[in-house]
Amino acid sequence: MRIVPEFGSMQIVLLGQFNPAIFTPAWFARNKILREGLDESAQVQVIHPQIAAFTADWLHLQVTNEQFRAETQQAPYARLCELVVRTFSECLHHTPLTAFGINRNVHFLVSDPEARASMEKILVPPEPWSPLQEVLGLDSGHGGMAAVQVSHRQPEGRREGGQINVTVQPSVLVGEGRTGVFVGINDHFVADQPQDSTPHLMSVLAAEFGPSRSRSDDIIDHIMSLTESEG
Repeated sequence: MRIVPEFGSMQIVLLGQFNPAIFTPAWFARNKILREGLDESAQVQVIHPQIAAFTADWLHLQVTNEQFRAETQQAPYARLCELVVRTFSECLHHTPLTAFGINRNVHFLVSDPEARASMEKILVPPEPWSPLQEVLGLDSGHGGMAAVQVSHRQPEGRREGGQINVTVQPSVLVGEGRTGVFVGINDHFVADQPQDSTPHLMSVLAAEFGPSRSRSDDIIDHIMSLTESEG
């Protein structure tokens, strides 16, 4: 990428019906999905019938009755996909799944507030808002872009409900509110056959994870390019 992010993560989020209490570090180790020893050093936040959450080395996992979320901030990101696919293909293939999302999030710094302002003016041109400059504080330094979201609904080859969502907004983690940018991409897939949803979704996830990550990084790189000074 043209600007190295200060923070970046990949997430895989599954929607369906889950039993959070089974998702312990020991369960993943016993099924040889996490390498031996990681379960012993894992930091468990909670294991409960309604929610489970733990961190084990590169992996952060949170499961509720309706959502399974696996996240990492460390490359190689492919092992995140491998963990999820193995979990629900080899061990929990009867788990009812309805959809999944591949999420890529980054926070990066730009050179100065003017660089971020130039990006904001491209994404949200000020001219249509000129009659509202005073009421929205656009001429006082206390107003401006809060968030922009663009969606591609039902990309080719996906059933209804599938979409790609891109969100751009000032970062709340870096840049002290002045020079940080957050870009988030949600790549959402929906099951074609509800009665055979889990095997189908895991095969789609395995096939689409790499292309999704590459597409997301291209989108992020384009947003980053909007902060560069002309000339």
